[in-house]
Amino acid sequence: MFGFFKTGNLQKLYARHTGRKDMPPALARQLEVRGAYQPEALIANTSFVIFDTETTGLHLEKGDRLLSIGAVKIAKGRVHLGNAFYELIDPERPIPRSSIFIHNITPGVATARPHVSEILLKFLTFVDTAVLVAHHADFDMKFLNYAMVGCFGFPIQNRILDTAMAAAWIRGMEETELIHSKNSHDTRFDAVAAHFGITAQDRHSAFGDALSTALLFQRFINILNKNGVSTLKQLVRIADVP
Repeated sequence: MFGFFKTGNLQKLYARHTGRKDMPPALARQLEVRGAYQPEALIANTSFVIFDTETTGLHLEKGDRLLSIGAVKIAKGRVHLGNAFYELIDPERPIPRSSIFIHNITPGVATARPHVSEILLKFLTFVDTAVLVAHHADFDMKFLNYAMVGCFGFPIQNRILDTAMAAAWIRGMEETELIHSKNSHDTRFDAVAAHFGITAQDRHSAFGDALSTALLFQRFINILNKNGVSTLKQLVRIADVP
Protein backbone atom coordinates (compact mmCIF):
# COMPACT_ATOMS: atom_id res chain seq x y z
CA MET A 1 0.00 0.00 0.00
CA PHE A 2 1.01 3.64 -0.42
CA GLY A 3 0.55 5.24 3.00
CA PHE A 4 0.54 4.67 6.77
CA PHE A 5 3.65 6.62 7.72
CA LYS A 6 4.21 7.34 11.40
CA THR A 7 2.49 10.56 12.44
CA GLY A 8 5.72 12.22 13.53
CA ASN A 9 7.35 11.39 10.22
CA LEU A 10 4.51 13.02 8.29
CA GLN A 11 4.88 16.22 10.26
CA LYS A 12 8.64 16.23 9.68
CA LEU A 13 8.25 15.57 5.96
CA TYR A 14 5.74 18.39 5.62
CA ALA A 15 7.87 20.86 7.59
CA ARG A 16 11.03 19.92 5.69
CA HIS A 17 9.32 20.22 2.30
CA THR A 18 7.31 23.39 2.84
CA GLY A 19 9.29 25.19 5.53
CA ARG A 20 6.08 25.47 7.57
CA LYS A 21 4.95 23.72 10.72
CA ASP A 22 1.26 24.63 10.61
CA MET A 23 -0.46 21.97 8.49
CA PRO A 24 -3.76 22.84 6.75
CA PRO A 25 -6.72 21.00 8.34
CA ALA A 26 -7.02 18.55 5.41
CA LEU A 27 -3.38 17.51 5.85
CA ALA A 28 -3.61 17.41 9.63
CA ARG A 29 -6.49 14.99 9.24
CA GLN A 30 -4.11 12.69 7.37
CA LEU A 31 -2.27 12.25 10.66
CA GLU A 32 -5.37 10.47 12.00
CA VAL A 33 -5.95 8.05 9.11
CA ARG A 34 -3.88 5.22 10.57
CA GLY A 35 -5.73 5.32 13.88
CA ALA A 36 -9.11 5.44 12.12
CA TYR A 37 -8.47 2.24 10.18
CA GLN A 38 -10.44 -0.61 11.78
CA PRO A 39 -9.66 -3.93 10.06
CA GLU A 40 -12.36 -5.87 11.89
CA ALA A 41 -15.10 -3.42 10.89
CA LEU A 42 -17.87 -4.77 8.70
CA ILE A 43 -17.70 -3.70 5.07
CA ALA A 44 -21.35 -2.69 5.43
CA ASN A 45 -20.37 -0.19 8.13
CA THR A 46 -17.27 1.19 6.39
CA SER A 47 -17.14 4.48 4.49
CA PHE A 48 -15.54 4.36 1.05
CA VAL A 49 -14.62 7.06 -1.43
CA ILE A 50 -14.61 5.78 -4.99
CA PHE A 51 -12.55 8.01 -7.26
CA ASP A 52 -11.03 8.42 -10.69
CA THR A 53 -8.60 10.82 -12.34
CA GLU A 54 -7.98 12.14 -15.82
CA THR A 55 -4.44 13.07 -16.85
CA THR A 56 -2.66 14.72 -19.76
CA GLY A 57 -1.36 11.27 -20.75
CA LEU A 58 -0.26 7.92 -19.42
CA HIS A 59 3.40 8.64 -18.65
CA LEU A 60 4.18 10.44 -15.40
CA GLU A 61 7.90 10.04 -16.04
CA LYS A 62 7.54 11.95 -19.33
CA GLY A 63 5.81 14.89 -17.71
CA ASP A 64 2.13 13.95 -17.81
CA ARG A 65 0.11 15.42 -14.97
CA LEU A 66 -3.34 15.40 -13.35
CA LEU A 67 -6.20 17.15 -15.13
CA SER A 68 -9.21 16.25 -12.98
CA ILE A 69 -10.39 14.26 -9.98
CA GLY A 70 -13.89 12.87 -9.51
CA ALA A 71 -15.26 10.95 -6.53
CA VAL A 72 -18.41 9.67 -4.85
CA LYS A 73 -19.02 8.15 -1.44
CA ILE A 74 -20.44 4.79 -0.42
CA ALA A 75 -21.68 4.52 3.15
CA LYS A 76 -23.67 1.63 4.58
CA GLY A 77 -23.59 0.07 1.13
CA ARG A 78 -25.32 3.01 -0.57
CA VAL A 79 -23.92 5.36 -3.22
CA HIS A 80 -24.49 8.95 -2.08
CA LEU A 81 -24.92 10.98 -5.25
CA GLY A 82 -25.82 14.07 -3.25
CA ASN A 83 -22.31 14.11 -1.81
CA ALA A 84 -19.92 14.08 -4.75
CA PHE A 85 -16.62 15.63 -5.80
CA TYR A 86 -15.39 16.88 -9.16
CA GLU A 87 -12.62 19.37 -9.86
CA LEU A 88 -10.53 20.35 -12.88
CA ILE A 89 -6.82 21.11 -12.45
CA ASP A 90 -4.40 23.33 -14.30
CA PRO A 91 -1.71 20.82 -15.42
CA GLU A 92 0.79 23.62 -16.13
CA ARG A 93 1.83 21.83 -19.32
CA PRO A 94 0.38 21.30 -22.82
CA ILE A 95 -2.43 18.77 -23.25
CA PRO A 96 -1.79 16.45 -26.21
CA ARG A 97 -4.51 16.28 -28.84
CA SER A 98 -4.66 12.51 -28.42
CA SER A 99 -5.65 12.99 -24.76
CA ILE A 100 -8.22 15.69 -25.53
CA PHE A 101 -9.91 13.24 -27.90
CA ILE A 102 -10.40 10.86 -24.93
CA HIS A 103 -11.47 13.12 -22.08
CA ASN A 104 -12.52 16.32 -23.92
CA ILE A 105 -10.64 18.59 -21.50
CA THR A 106 -9.17 21.37 -23.63
CA PRO A 107 -6.28 23.70 -22.74
CA GLY A 108 -8.65 26.66 -22.62
CA VAL A 109 -10.70 24.98 -19.91
CA ALA A 110 -7.82 23.52 -17.89
CA THR A 111 -5.53 26.55 -17.71
CA ALA A 112 -8.25 28.59 -15.99
CA ARG A 113 -8.41 26.08 -13.14
CA PRO A 114 -6.64 26.02 -9.75
CA HIS A 115 -3.19 24.65 -9.03
CA VAL A 116 -3.08 20.97 -8.07
CA SER A 117 -2.19 21.80 -4.43
CA GLU A 118 -5.54 23.55 -3.94
CA ILE A 119 -7.49 20.66 -5.46
CA LEU A 120 -5.59 18.08 -3.41
CA LEU A 121 -6.59 19.85 -0.20
CA LYS A 122 -10.23 19.87 -1.31
CA PHE A 123 -10.03 16.20 -2.24
CA LEU A 124 -8.49 15.23 1.11
CA THR A 125 -11.21 17.17 2.91
CA PHE A 126 -13.82 15.20 0.95
CA VAL A 127 -12.07 11.87 1.60
CA ASP A 128 -11.37 12.43 5.32
CA THR A 129 -10.35 9.04 6.79
CA ALA A 130 -12.40 6.88 4.39
CA VAL A 131 -11.01 3.94 2.43
CA LEU A 132 -10.18 4.95 -1.16
CA VAL A 133 -11.30 2.74 -4.05
CA ALA A 134 -10.47 2.92 -7.77
CA HIS A 135 -10.23 0.66 -10.80
CA HIS A 136 -6.56 -0.07 -11.52
CA ALA A 137 -5.87 2.21 -8.60
CA ASP A 138 -2.10 2.07 -8.92
CA PHE A 139 -2.29 4.32 -12.01
CA ASP A 140 -4.38 7.00 -10.29
CA MET A 141 -2.37 6.83 -7.08
CA LYS A 142 0.89 7.22 -8.98
CA PHE A 143 -0.26 10.60 -10.26
CA LEU A 144 -1.97 11.66 -7.03
CA ASN A 145 1.01 10.79 -4.86
CA TYR A 146 3.48 12.45 -7.20
CA ALA A 147 1.48 15.65 -6.77
CA MET A 148 1.08 15.08 -3.01
CA VAL A 149 4.79 14.60 -2.42
CA GLY A 150 5.62 17.54 -4.69
CA CYS A 151 3.22 19.86 -2.88
CA PHE A 152 3.30 18.62 0.71
CA GLY A 153 6.19 16.18 1.14
CA PHE A 154 4.27 12.93 1.76
CA PRO A 155 1.81 10.59 -0.01
CA ILE A 156 -1.87 10.07 0.71
CA GLN A 157 -2.26 7.93 3.84
CA ASN A 158 -5.69 6.41 3.25
CA ARG A 159 -6.01 2.69 2.59
CA ILE A 160 -6.34 2.03 -1.16
CA LEU A 161 -8.43 -0.76 -2.70
CA ASP A 162 -8.60 -1.82 -6.34
CA THR A 163 -11.84 -3.00 -7.97
CA ALA A 164 -9.81 -4.68 -10.74
CA MET A 165 -8.25 -6.95 -8.10
CA ALA A 166 -11.64 -7.61 -6.52
CA ALA A 167 -13.04 -8.47 -9.97
CA ALA A 168 -10.20 -10.92 -10.59
CA TRP A 169 -10.89 -12.64 -7.25
CA ILE A 170 -14.63 -12.91 -7.88
CA ARG A 171 -14.18 -14.17 -11.42
CA GLY A 172 -11.64 -16.70 -10.20
CA MET A 173 -14.28 -17.91 -7.77
CA GLU A 174 -16.78 -18.16 -10.64
CA GLU A 175 -14.37 -20.33 -12.60
CA THR A 176 -13.94 -22.60 -9.60
CA GLU A 177 -17.70 -23.02 -9.68
CA LEU A 178 -17.45 -23.90 -13.39
CA ILE A 179 -18.99 -20.65 -14.59
CA HIS A 180 -16.77 -19.80 -17.54
CA SER A 181 -17.16 -16.62 -19.54
CA LYS A 182 -15.46 -14.95 -22.47
CA ASN A 183 -12.48 -12.75 -21.50
CA SER A 184 -12.73 -13.87 -17.88
CA HIS A 185 -9.24 -12.55 -17.12
CA ASP A 186 -9.74 -9.14 -18.76
CA THR A 187 -9.65 -6.52 -15.98
CA ARG A 188 -10.21 -3.48 -18.21
CA PHE A 189 -13.09 -1.50 -16.80
CA ASP A 190 -15.43 -1.87 -19.77
CA ALA A 191 -14.98 -5.66 -19.79
CA VAL A 192 -15.51 -5.97 -16.03
CA ALA A 193 -18.52 -3.64 -16.04
CA ALA A 194 -20.14 -5.57 -18.88
CA HIS A 195 -19.56 -8.89 -17.10
CA PHE A 196 -21.27 -7.66 -13.93
CA GLY A 197 -24.09 -5.84 -15.72
CA ILE A 198 -22.98 -2.27 -14.98
CA THR A 199 -23.72 0.41 -17.58
CA ALA A 200 -20.82 2.85 -17.71
CA GLN A 201 -21.68 6.49 -17.04
CA ASP A 202 -20.02 9.23 -19.12
CA ARG A 203 -16.84 7.25 -19.84
CA HIS A 204 -13.49 9.00 -19.58
CA SER A 205 -14.68 11.82 -17.41
CA ALA A 206 -13.32 11.55 -13.87
CA PHE A 207 -16.75 11.88 -12.27
CA GLY A 208 -18.50 9.55 -14.71
CA ASP A 209 -15.86 6.87 -14.24
CA ALA A 210 -15.93 7.31 -10.46
CA LEU A 211 -19.70 6.84 -10.44
CA SER A 212 -19.51 3.77 -12.67
CA THR A 213 -16.80 2.30 -10.44
CA ALA A 214 -18.94 3.01 -7.37
CA LEU A 215 -21.85 1.08 -8.90
CA LEU A 216 -19.47 -1.77 -9.70
CA PHE A 217 -18.01 -1.76 -6.19
CA GLN A 218 -21.51 -1.73 -4.72
CA ARG A 219 -22.25 -4.87 -6.73
CA PHE A 220 -19.02 -6.44 -5.47
CA ILE A 221 -19.91 -5.73 -1.84
CA ASN A 222 -23.11 -7.75 -2.24
CA ILE A 223 -21.36 -10.63 -4.03
CA LEU A 224 -18.52 -10.78 -1.51
CA ASN A 225 -20.89 -10.70 1.45
CA LYS A 226 -22.79 -13.69 0.02
CA ASN A 227 -19.48 -15.52 -0.19
CA GLY A 228 -18.33 -14.91 3.37
CA VAL A 229 -16.26 -11.75 2.82
CA SER A 230 -17.84 -9.35 5.29
CA THR A 231 -15.03 -7.51 7.09
CA LEU A 232 -12.66 -4.82 5.91
CA LYS A 233 -9.70 -7.05 6.77
CA GLN A 234 -11.02 -9.75 4.42
CA LEU A 235 -11.63 -7.22 1.66
CA VAL A 236 -8.12 -5.81 2.03
CA ARG A 237 -6.67 -9.30 1.52
CA ILE A 238 -8.49 -9.45 -1.82
CA ALA A 239 -8.16 -5.92 -3.18
CA ASP A 240 -5.42 -4.01 -1.32
CA VAL A 241 -3.00 -2.06 -3.54
CA PRO A 242 0.53 -3.26 -2.63
